[in-house]
Amino acid sequence: MTGKLFLSGGGNEKQTYALDEVFLKVRKILYIPIAWKNDDFESCLKWFENMISQHNKKIEIKMLIDLNEKTNLQDYDAIYIGGGNTFKLLKKIKESGFDNKLIEFYNKGGTIYGGSAGALILGNNIEIALICKDVDVNEVGLKDTSGLNLIKNYDIQCHFEDNQVEEHQEFIRKSKRNIIAIPEESALLVENNRYKVIGTKSITLITEKASTKYLPNKFIGI
Repeated sequence: MTGKLFLSGGGNEKQTYALDEVFLKVRKILYIPIAWKNDDFESCLKWFENMISQHNKKIEIKMLIDLNEKTNLQDYDAIYIGGGNTFKLLKKIKESGFDNKLIEFYNKGGTIYGGSAGALILGNNIEIALICKDVDVNEVGLKDTSGLNLIKNYDIQCHFEDNQVEEHQEFIRKSKRNIIAIPEESALLVENNRYKVIGTKSITLITEKASTKYLPNKFIGI
C-alpha cells in the first residue's frame, strides 16, 4: 500500500501553517534541504526546527545532505524535501540512486512532503520549473529532467498565480502533459488514491484547453 504525499506550493512558515499542521502528525522526520541554492544547510535546519516549534510538536529530526550516506528510510515516519533549485535537487537524487529509494519508501507506506522544488520532482517532468514565478535555471547541466512520476503523469507547478494559466497551456501544447498548479499557502494531499486540496487557496488543474479550480478541502478527480 502506498503512503502519503504532501505537495506544497511553497511559501514561508506562516503561509504553510495550515497544511503543515496536517503533515506534522509524525514523530521522526528525515529532512533533506539539498536543493537550497547556497548550501547553507545549517540555516535550513534552524528554519525547519523553528517551523515545527510553532506547532508545539515533539518531533525527532535528522538532516541528510549526503544522499550516498547509508540511511534506512524505513526508520522514519516521513521525509521532508525542501525547496530551492529543482535541477540541482533532481540531479543529486538521480546520481545517488536516491530516487529509487524514495519510490520504494512511498510504495511501502511512507510519507513524503515536497516543498516547492521538492514537490516538482515528484511529478512527471521538471521542465515546468523553467516558466512562470520563481523560474529555475539549469545551472547543473541536468540532461534527464524526468521526475519520479508519482502523480499519474502530471507535471507539478508551485508558486502558481491565477494569471499564469495561458502560459501553462502554451507549455502543455509543447509537452503534451497536463499540470497540477499549486499556489503558495496550499498543498495537494495524495492518500489512498485520492487527491485533496489542503491549505487556504484553490489548486488548479490545467489542460491545453481548460482550467479547473478546486477549493480547499475538495477532492480533485484525476
